[in-house]
Amino acid sequence: MHIKKRMVPMLYSFAFFMLVAIAVLAVPELSRSLGRTDVVLAATNNVASSASDSIAIYPWNLTDGGQPLISLPDHIGAGVDLSLSYSLDQFEFPLFQSLYYNESARKYILMVIAKQGRRAQFLDLNTTPRQSVTGAELKLSENGRNKLLRTKEGTVYTFAPLGDGELHCSQIKDCNGLIIKLHYNRQASLEQIDDASGRRIEFSYSDDYVSAITQVWGPSAIKKQTWAVTDDRTLLAQPIVSSSSTATVPKHIPSNATKPGYTAQMAAEDLTLAAIFGGPGGVAAANGFEPTQLGSQYPLYRGDLIGDDGLLRRGHLSFAMHLYGNAEGTGDLALYVPAGFTSHSLAPTPTDAAVTFYYPRLGRLTDVTLAVFHVADFQLTDEGTRVRIGNIGGRGGSVGTYKHSHIEFYRGNTGGLPSLAARSCLRIDPATVFAATPEASARAGVAQSDRGGY
Repeated sequence: MHIKKRMVPMLYSFAFFMLVAIAVLAVPELSRSLGRTDVVLAATNNVASSASDSIAIYPWNLTDGGQPLISLPDHIGAGVDLSLSYSLDQFEFPLFQSLYYNESARKYILMVIAKQGRRAQFLDLNTTPRQSVTGAELKLSENGRNKLLRTKEGTVYTFAPLGDGELHCSQIKDCNGLIIKLHYNRQASLEQIDDASGRRIEFSYSDDYVSAITQVWGPSAIKKQTWAVTDDRTLLAQPIVSSSSTATVPKHIPSNATKPGYTAQMAAEDLTLAAIFGGPGGVAAANGFEPTQLGSQYPLYRGDLIGDDGLLRRGHLSFAMHLYGNAEGTGDLALYVPAGFTSHSLAPTPTDAAVTFYYPRLGRLTDVTLAVFHVADFQLTDEGTRVRIGNIGGRGGSVGTYKHSHIEFYRGNTGGLPSLAARSCLRIDPATVFAATPEASARAGVAQSDRGGY
């Protein structure tokens, strides 16, 4: 499932699409504060999304205590992190999202879903008193350390800083005074939503991913129902059969995969990325195809699929790459980033050992933030055209003998590690950042055959 407690331990990992007239999204800097009450302009920045990205919204029920708080479909799959949202004038606000502060632009930014068209967008919340291009006038104010966001509809959102330093929605009060409260665990992950009548929505996690949603309602909360959160990629992947525990288990490409095979060009791109970010022997997977030798540990195809409903289902290695010490995923490996960054994280994040680097130019692109997850032994060592930052297999990237690092590229200077819910919309394809080198292209045929088990 795409929703995580915090971030990708062994799997998934916000980049930011170019905003119309400003810089890009940044992680909140809570040292900044607004005036007592500020009228906020909601300037919309459309995210480029195709029709296949249209998002369903689940309706709420705040008035009838005899019914669940929210109406959920029989099947809950990918996209629930955006579907679980609440009305914000002509938008919907995804409750797994946060309120972000852009330090350089001195304004707040909020990810929302347009009610018309069901597309992800960003509201540029600035304090300049002028007419909004969307007509959505919101009012942002302070309440101690919290921020209050009032809509034209009369809904009041409370955003509170949690242990991860981000402003998370902790309460929503509608125009009739009805309130729902949002509770989080120590990892700042949404754990429960409830109201005054005792109705609850609870979130269960498995391997750090939301695996089930449970609702409790009725007099004395006597009714209870649980919805399993299923990953459509898992349901559609073909079964894998192995004759022995030590044999290589081939990964099969589902018939609905967007990439029907591992090509020589993909192999050249992976070889190039491995040489840029890893030490000798490093193996990269940036096109949805992992080394065949990992089949026994991760037998499922991890690229993009088209569901039976025609919608695109993003895979774990969609616009992301893994770096291993060897094809079996058991080797140690020095971890590098290209030289040329102008700012970086001071230390890895506490849950997934992620470090970010901002580049005015990186490879073929400009204005890029690089995020490297699962960094072990973090230390910057200048080695000319590259900077060693440690080793693979840091927190979240090592289980038993398996170890890896996860790498993503984001548009713009994110100012740190952005939120998970928005990253999935805003990543850059790693294969587009660097051109395949002649050396990698010359070796691509052999590298392609090494993943011939697909």
